[in-house]
Amino acid sequence: MNHMILAIAIALLFGIGTFLILRKDMIRIAIGITILSHATNLLIVSSGAFSGDKVPVITHENTGNSAGFIFTDDLANGILAPIVSKGTEAIYVDPLVQALTLTAIVISLATTAFLLILCYRVYQEHGTTDVSEIRRLKG
Repeated sequence: MNHMILAIAIALLFGIGTFLILRKDMIRIAIGITILSHATNLLIVSSGAFSGDKVPVITHENTGNSAGFIFTDDLANGILAPIVSKGTEAIYVDPLVQALTLTAIVISLATTAFLLILCYRVYQEHGTTDVSEIRRLKG
């Protein structure tokens, strides 16, 4: 049930973002692009969130070798930790999607700041943020 609610929320965010991008006001277009980037971040996180239950961080509780895990590097034998021995099932959340989302959030912040500054400069120059009005003023 939670997967369905998340999927509906992501679809609504994509729909709202697309609706705002198709408007004539530049501020609404910038807000729509921001909402689309948040929807994309949610989609990326949701794609990796349901593949496991545990956090992929080595703590003091799981440093023992009783569960079949190897948590020490042995470069002479070509072992890079953590290694799961055969017969042991590891259900960890993929940390790659978290890293990609953090990178996307930073890029989204910079893009949103640039778009808002651009809208402000257009308003200073033309006195409006309406795209059709700016086209008419341009000639």
